[in-house]
Amino acid sequence: MSAVFKKIIRDYKLSSRLIPVFTLAPELELACARVADFIGEKFMGESEPLVKEMLDHGLSAYRRARKTGDSHIAFMQGLFETAHLLYAHRYVARDGERYHVWSPMFEPVPAFEARHETLEIGMSDERCPESITQRSAAFQLAARALTGENFRLYFEDYDVAHAFADSEPVEG
Repeated sequence: MSAVFKKIIRDYKLSSRLIPVFTLAPELELACARVADFIGEKFMGESEPLVKEMLDHGLSAYRRARKTGDSHIAFMQGLFETAHLLYAHRYVARDGERYHVWSPMFEPVPAFEARHETLEIGMSDERCPESITQRSAAFQLAARALTGENFRLYFEDYDVAHAFADSEPVEG
């Protein structure tokens, strides 16, 4: 388990809620750790760090499907459903009047933060200029987090992206 993922679990007291998920599907622990390592703990979602919100969405979906279906599939669906928020705002490092901007999916957020550790890093209200669908963002992040067989299991056979309302580009 990665240090970032351990810190998020500890800071937000998620351990007892995640244990049933990881007991049912141990491979999801690696997927969650990879998501945490890619997004880091500072990238903000709607009101809290994005990775924490993603885990909460995954846990909510898991609870809803626990008695009626494939709860591990529902967890993955919930985990990746807000991946489009990586494009909703710009993550920037301010160097006086000059800005360094993180480009979604090109590198992990912590790598960007490490490269600009002496600068003020934060969110900008400007959305990314790329036109991206919620489904495409979910697939991109899932491709980074899941191993080949798990990617096939969760996205080819079950196509968890079918639950997204539409495939139109997400507006910020």
